[in-house]
Amino acid sequence: MIRRRRVVTIAIALVGITVYLLAVFPTRSYLLQRGQVKKTVAQVKLVENSNKTLQNQINSMNSPSVIENLARSQYGLVKPGEKAFVVLPPTSSTTSTTAAKKAGTK
Repeated sequence: MIRRRRVVTIAIALVGITVYLLAVFPTRSYLLQRGQVKKTVAQVKLVENSNKTLQNQINSMNSPSVIENLARSQYGLVKPGEKAFVVLPPTSSTTSTTAAKKAGTK
């Protein structure tokens, strides 16, 4: 009788452990995957927003006036018949020489 109780107790324990393992691991995996899906959805939304912003920039840069302004300001291009001038800042030796001459005349 005692032996039979032990066998029944062990069998019940094994069934309980099996049920526990079958319930816990899939549930844990499901919860982890659900968290990963949320993170991925958030990343997709960020990329979509970034794409919308970039598409708006592309659309605004297709304007002829914007293209002309960029060509003039960044690349120094001019229209046919126009002349381009470059104004250089004064060099430091010229500035110090001019300052020395002014100081010497006083």
